[in-house]
Amino acid sequence: MPVAAMNVLSAWCGLRRARIWVSAAFHIQLMTDPFAPLSEEEFEELDHFLLFGVDTEEGMTMDMVDGFLHAIAVGPTTVHPKQWLPKIWGTKEMMPPMGSVEELNHMLGLVMRHFNTIIAGLGDDPREISPCWSTMAYDGDEREYDDAESWAYGFVQGMRLCWKDWQPLLSTPQGQAWFRPIALLGEDDYSVDQDELTRTPAMRSELAQQIPPAVLDMHAHWLPLRLAVYQREVAKSMQPKVGRNDPCPCGSGGKFKKCCGAAADLH
Repeated sequence: MPVAAMNVLSAWCGLRRARIWVSAAFHIQLMTDPFAPLSEEEFEELDHFLLFGVDTEEGMTMDMVDGFLHAIAVGPTTVHPKQWLPKIWGTKEMMPPMGSVEELNHMLGLVMRHFNTIIAGLGDDPREISPCWSTMAYDGDEREYDDAESWAYGFVQGMRLCWKDWQPLLSTPQGQAWFRPIALLGEDDYSVDQDELTRTPAMRSELAQQIPPAVLDMHAHWLPLRLAVYQREVAKSMQPKVGRNDPCPCGSGGKFKKCCGAAADLH
């Protein structure tokens, strides 16, 4: 099970607001602590719902969802729940088909709490993640092997929500090294030697064990950018509204629209 929720770095406030966005837009009232980790029973309940309660072939399993949410949590861009919740259900709708509003609120609450727990682990000192994937046993072999293929597939799908924003990292040798174990397990046609490198359970399990440190390295890489974007948004909210053609308040001498008003620039 994932680690207990604790304090989170201010750079992740935008992500922690995900539950608030859903609540405000759809009047969802979550009675439990939105940052409490799922109990074993709640985890199994959500797993069962994803398997049997969502009647779509494109819906995700729990291990896919866990990888998917990890990618959203560590990535370069804050992704609004309205963009990623439909991917979980495998529909075009933000909300899964449910029999009642109470059931709907409950299941969404479980998803958002699990997401918040992932974010909380990234804000711990030391940072940690506890990816949720299964282990496999085979006849004639006493060992159990990590089976992270579905998790890795979910992670890749989470990356694809803002794939272009990931490219500055993935275009570097270091970024390619971090992505490699995830891609070998979760991508189709990643490399010509992919089948050979994932041929046995032991090889796949070894790749799975490389994933947690790689994900933490990705998080550390993107954190300064996330923090800078967050600080810029806070600064904007505290300033009088500036016209696009007005001088930029940062003092650069340029127009606001070509300076701090441009999404790609950070000052």
